Amino acid sequence: MLATAVCSVSMEPPSLLICVNRNASAYMALSGRGAFSVGILAAEDIHLGKHLGSAKGDERFSIGTWRTLADHSETLDGLPWLNEAQATVFCSTDLVSDYGSHTIFIGRVEGVVPALASNPLVYCDGQYRSLTGISA
Repeated sequence: MLATAVCSVSMEPPSLLICVNRNASAYMALSGRGAFSVGILAAEDIHLGKHLGSAKGDERFSIGTWRTLADHSETLDGLPWLNEAQATVFCSTDLVSDYGSHTIFIGRVEGVVPALASNPLVYCDGQYRSLTGISA
């Protein structure tokens, strides 16, 4: 799925928060897994973002080079990740809380495929955007 909201929770332990609508097609798979991966797309991969934002079920894996994590832990082993992502963060779920129509997942960062680029794709105010540097 394409997450529109992901944020850092803490550095000790390193953790991320994601909020997922319980009506999302990927919700059941995510909530039952106990782990998740967060891929950060590069701005030039807007076509992947648009596809992931609209695809359902196995269709979301029809574009891009998808891999599965080979990990020693049963929880993380087999997590899908997109090779084209500029970076991917792998998390084990530490806390789950329902709020309104969404579920909040807080995951402990267990591993990272490091950044390949430094121009992330951002979704803001209903549009895809890229970040540009600020001159001091």
